[in-house]
Amino acid sequence: MLIRNHYAQRIIFSVSVIGFITLLIAFFMHNPFLSMLDNLTAQLTFEFLPKKWHLPLNSFFFFSHSVGVLLVIFLLCFFLWGFKYKIPAFWIFATSVISGILVHLLNLFLRTENFGHTMQMPTYGIFWATLIYSYMVIFVIPAIQKFRYRLLSQLLLLISWFLVFIANIFQDNTQFSGMLTGILFALICLETFEILYVKQAPFYAKMNGFKNSWY
Repeated sequence: MLIRNHYAQRIIFSVSVIGFITLLIAFFMHNPFLSMLDNLTAQLTFEFLPKKWHLPLNSFFFFSHSVGVLLVIFLLCFFLWGFKYKIPAFWIFATSVISGILVHLLNLFLRTENFGHTMQMPTYGIFWATLIYSYMVIFVIPAIQKFRYRLLSQLLLLISWFLVFIANIFQDNTQFSGMLTGILFALICLETFEILYVKQAPFYAKMNGFKNSWY
């Protein structure tokens, strides 16, 4: 089984839930330190960065938002399905759809304003970047046979995630609390669906549509 029943899943889930709730309490209680970070990051724009950074960061931002996210997830599911990883492909699709609906609903309730801009809470870009990074680490990286290539791929993924983080934090509608809630909520969704995967994958493997699929 590609996703195993690890004790770490429940630890990460518990820590993420506690961190998420704590962060929301601090946000609504107007914690001075958190408010200071929010006010600082809410004022950041690309104008603060050298112009040569604008195009690369906007490119990474594209692949963590709207059309870019759909493209990456579609390609990932397409190739996994084609290489007989049908259950992982379906799991990624289901996780993405349900998590996407949840994060948009959550944003409707938590959205706030800062310096005249409506702030995303959680921030969509870093939320999707965290999920996509996790999909790659779970299903793609382990398939690379040579250790140095796995290590290089992991490093490139980390750099990409970090660049998405930077690109997001310099957007007009993001602030520090939104970035953190985006990461934590992505981990909550991911670990929830990983636990479901461990329980349900053997059942789906017996269904006609998923026969001969790795799981």
